[in-house]
Amino acid sequence: MAEPTLVVPPSGAVSAHCLRLRPGDKLMPSLKQAASIILDRIPREQCGSAFVITAVGSLQDVTLRLANASRINRDAHDGNDIKRYANKRFEVVSLTGTFSRDDGCHVHISLADAEGNVVGGHLIDGVIFTTCELVLGTAHGVEFSREIDNDTGYKELEAHQLVLRSGESMWWTKVSKVLVAMAVIGIVAGKVRSR
Repeated sequence: MAEPTLVVPPSGAVSAHCLRLRPGDKLMPSLKQAASIILDRIPREQCGSAFVITAVGSLQDVTLRLANASRINRDAHDGNDIKRYANKRFEVVSLTGTFSRDDGCHVHISLADAEGNVVGGHLIDGVIFTTCELVLGTAHGVEFSREIDNDTGYKELEAHQLVLRSGESMWWTKVSKVLVAMAVIGIVAGKVRSR
């Protein structure tokens, strides 16, 4: 069996956007709103991707979709279990996810309870207990979208390199500027040596 061809599009400069959620805020709607506000500040042709860089905080009344989900082979597992932890408080151990302009998102979370037991899965929602300090990122020149994957049955992430109006992609423009700068430095250095 041949190895699949992995396509990794070039990326652009990453920008960080910091915010804090307060007690009682709902995490998932707040994440979606924050990503939307951030992306609305950036012209479409420059960026269409947002993602979680880091998060620290605590939650209560958390709902997760647990592992073992499949839309293709529903008989291969016990189901797409959704579990609510209504009367528990958790520390956020890890939060990761991606957001696109079309309101698509995919967010996973790991949480530790009072005894240090960890649970995690696909975040459905949770309520901020004390705080949630978030850093969301954007990648200049990259657009995220979600398209149905026939192998999984789910809308999966597609990352695309955006093209500048001049027709050149962001990464090639930066590389060409560096090459020109190196050539100029080389020419100047050669003239100084020849004197």
